[in-house]
Amino acid sequence: MAKAEVTAAGSPRQRSRKAVAGSREVSRKPSDERWKEILEVSTRMFADKGYAATSLQQIADDLGLLKGSLYYYITSKDDLLYEVIREVYVRGVENFRALAGRGGDAVERLRRAVEGHVVYLIEHLAATTVYLHEYERLSEEAKAKLAEFDYVKEVRDLIVIGQDQGGFRRDLDPALAALSVLGSTNWIYRWYHAGARAPEEIGREFADIAVRGLVADEYQVGGNP
Repeated sequence: MAKAEVTAAGSPRQRSRKAVAGSREVSRKPSDERWKEILEVSTRMFADKGYAATSLQQIADDLGLLKGSLYYYITSKDDLLYEVIREVYVRGVENFRALAGRGGDAVERLRRAVEGHVVYLIEHLAATTVYLHEYERLSEEAKAKLAEFDYVKEVRDLIVIGQDQGGFRRDLDPALAALSVLGSTNWIYRWYHAGARAPEEIGREFADIAVRGLVADEYQVGGNP
């Protein structure tokens, strides 16, 4: 899920309203079922209503909790937004890396990773919606914590390897090609609905479309030209 950074800084008043998520870590057990429920409900409400229109009181009411009970897990609503985004983003990049690392040449690896990325997006539509719509609300400190997980770098590096192997066209700009691949796949969250087509089928077709435009004419499946 590549996300373009905004280059123009907002006014001091605008910057002060940025989410300061991640400024202080809260101790919690990863296996805590209540925390999982809080994330699930928050993700759904942020996706359906938007972050600004969702209050901690509404989240607490949906969970059947007192609002004060939420502060055992978070420091603020901004902290909760960071946790929702971190969860879907970090796991998504880790999923992409795992699929790309299973072997084969760069063309095969990218095809497999893109297919799996599409399936992941479909399986996490609400969280993906929150990430793509609300990312800019995070503070610079919170964004920095996510910097080591970079979809664009993962795709770009595979394309560079493929160019060296002769599988991908050498006339392509790897960074632009990576943005093209991720831009088309990320847009799925805007139109996909359950029952449209099987996620795996959509993933295979998107991977085929994405990779086909990058492959060198002389490429032979399973090896160098």
